[in-house]
Amino acid sequence: MSTLTRTSCALALGAAVAFAAGCSKKAPAATAENTTASADAAQKPAEDPNAAKAADAVPVEIETARIGPVAAFLSYNSTIEVETAVDVYPETTGLVEKLLVEEGDRVKAGQILLQLEQDEQVVEVKDSEVNLARLESTFNRSKELSERGLINAQEFESKRFDLEQARLRLERARIGLENTTVRAPVDGVVTERFVQPGARVAGGTKLFALMSLDDMIARVHVPGRYLDAVSEQQEARLASDFLPGRSFDGWVKRISPVVDPKSGTFKVTVGVRPGSEAPRPGLFVNVRIITDRRDAATLVPKRAVVYDGGERYVFIVRDGKAARVRLAAGYEEGEAVEAVSDVTAGDMIVVLGQNALKDQSPVRVVNLPAAAAIPATATAEAAPAPAPSAGS
Repeated sequence: MSTLTRTSCALALGAAVAFAAGCSKKAPAATAENTTASADAAQKPAEDPNAAKAADAVPVEIETARIGPVAAFLSYNSTIEVETAVDVYPETTGLVEKLLVEEGDRVKAGQILLQLEQDEQVVEVKDSEVNLARLESTFNRSKELSERGLINAQEFESKRFDLEQARLRLERARIGLENTTVRAPVDGVVTERFVQPGARVAGGTKLFALMSLDDMIARVHVPGRYLDAVSEQQEARLASDFLPGRSFDGWVKRISPVVDPKSGTFKVTVGVRPGSEAPRPGLFVNVRIITDRRDAATLVPKRAVVYDGGERYVFIVRDGKAARVRLAAGYEEGEAVEAVSDVTAGDMIVVLGQNALKDQSPVRVVNLPAAAAIPATATAEAAPAPAPSAGS
């Protein structure tokens, strides 16, 4: 074999050896990478189907159904009035000397409201007293003379007549003096004052306006078809948008015996029970005449109700799902509605988020304490423990 041929064979053999050596070095590296990937896969926990369900649960807020009172009622709007309202006028003419009350003051019947000057009336009383004393003395002497037959009967009767007139003049003078003191005719509150000290007043001058706040009413006109549903002493409640969160006790005080043929209604006068926080006259109020009451009704929040096709429904959280329940509604009052069937006290009623729900939708309650949180699926099992790592 020639030298050139031997050289070519040597080079080919060397290249083959080098290629084999390179392959033997790369193989262990690939094996190490595969081993690491297998260990990572072993450490990764298995997919949790229940966790996926919880992620799909709709967040909602709930309130529990409760037992409480509810009533049926007739509702009408009215204004508060007073049964007793009087204007005070003087009984005589004179100058205002002293004002003893102001607007807003509570007064009792007979309490002094205003004092007029009374100098002239005092003099009139004293003059009448002196004149009466003189005529009494004259009459007594005439009586003795008449008993002795020294004066005739006509003269004696004239003396008796003069004495009676003097007594009447004294009584009139005392009344005039008393009239200079203006007193409250009824219990009530001074709502307006119309005079100032020093002003001259006469019989037609209005001095004060008084109202009795212990005797307030509201008048409503009820359709005639409810004649048998309303009776005297029936319970009533009054409330006003101007006083949110407050209501007032009342009762049916009077019922008109006739139905207005034009409107088809009859008038009902509702009395307001007196109290420290009674409504003010003129206040616009809603009057509810209670026609029936249930003291142990199952109540759900009105804001939980969902309307569909003319029916009403509520969603109740059971086993982590929202059950759609038709609401058989009874009486309604305030923010609550009575559930006649299918709802029991303690049921968790969805009040926020219900519009996004369907029957048996998984839900997650967000307004419960952590210890009472309801899982998205009550039957979900605990997630499996992570697989041990390759190095364990």
